[in-house]
Amino acid sequence: MDQSVAPEVDIIKALSADPVERYAAFDDLRAQCPVHKMPNGKTYMALGYDAVATGLRSVSSFGGSAAQDGLAEEDTTIAGILEPRHLQIRRIINQVVSVHRSQQIEAYLETFIGGLAKELTAGILERGAPVEVMEHFVQPIPPAAMARLMGFPEADSAQYYGWGSQLGVNIGRAAAAGESLSLRDACPEMASYVEGRIVERQALPDEQWPNDALTRFLRTDVEGERLSVRSIVIQIMFAIGAGSDTTRNTLGSLLWRLAQAPDTYARICADRTLVEPAIEEALRIDSPAQFMVRRCLAPSFDLEGTALHEGESVFLSIGSANRDPQKYQDPMSYDLDRERLRDHLAFGNGPHTCPGATLARTEMQIALNVWCDTFESFSLPADFRWTDPGTGMLHGPDQLPLHLVPR
Repeated sequence: MDQSVAPEVDIIKALSADPVERYAAFDDLRAQCPVHKMPNGKTYMALGYDAVATGLRSVSSFGGSAAQDGLAEEDTTIAGILEPRHLQIRRIINQVVSVHRSQQIEAYLETFIGGLAKELTAGILERGAPVEVMEHFVQPIPPAAMARLMGFPEADSAQYYGWGSQLGVNIGRAAAAGESLSLRDACPEMASYVEGRIVERQALPDEQWPNDALTRFLRTDVEGERLSVRSIVIQIMFAIGAGSDTTRNTLGSLLWRLAQAPDTYARICADRTLVEPAIEEALRIDSPAQFMVRRCLAPSFDLEGTALHEGESVFLSIGSANRDPQKYQDPMSYDLDRERLRDHLAFGNGPHTCPGATLARTEMQIALNVWCDTFESFSLPADFRWTDPGTGMLHGPDQLPLHLVPR
């Protein structure tokens, strides 16, 4: 067999929702070849760090997203819009959702997230052991932060995960069938909700519009161009879905790692400059998005020795790349002292790096600091077994029961 053609059973394992099976398949496939052709002969899987990083940053040669090809621009997520149009739309979105561009909103979010995290930890202290911290600490934070950023009612954020799951299932089915599907059609209830918030905002006098992301979506222009309301609905749906799940998964993974490394947790509590390295290393070793799907746009592209041609798709396996021993010494070790901790690919690479990365990092830094202030130590039950939330595309603990020792 040609070395670049992966056995079907190995590809199935690499796409498995079982993380142990998936990472073992990554290791086996990557050791053979950094890029494999899938058995269907039309799709590839990139597993090596250099191959995945090249695919992510080569935005003129690889583009698109799962089930987004051929849709009208107004119905296409920013991830699916191709260059050069992608860059024009991205300039608008960057100014809207990159939290560091507004110090006022950043400070506001820090106060809000810190207060919410303290409220949640106070509630945890009243519960018996072990405490299911995904439900009672981790899960409420990302959607509430997204709601506060957008200017949506915080009580409504409890619906975000359900909507995100519906989006993921329906988009995944469309992609598997080789079809395209707008987010609007993948989750009509969520689309109707976002449209309703826009109608409410537009009904207010301009001087009463708050300084939040929804207002900036409606008002921001780049070189005289603004997004249409239809396009804003799609981009907000995409931002909420991506921003809630990935941050939830990484924060859960981080606590899972630290529950097994009490000495590392004690170091972080004693030296809060280690909070940032703790988060970056969790993003690397437990990448919340395991794959990005891209389509080759160039007539031909040599990806680490494998020739891809126009129209062929490639799974860029971020979860595999971030554990590549050719890039990282002892990649399976959770190590706060690694050099260049932000070299990981969890938020992408190059011009299309996730615009919400700063918000996600801010949420996790605040949450971990509050956690350190509240708990002296914590540990896992002896019989705990990690399960991912339903799909091999996303990685994070579905549940996380912990025995907690308060300060």
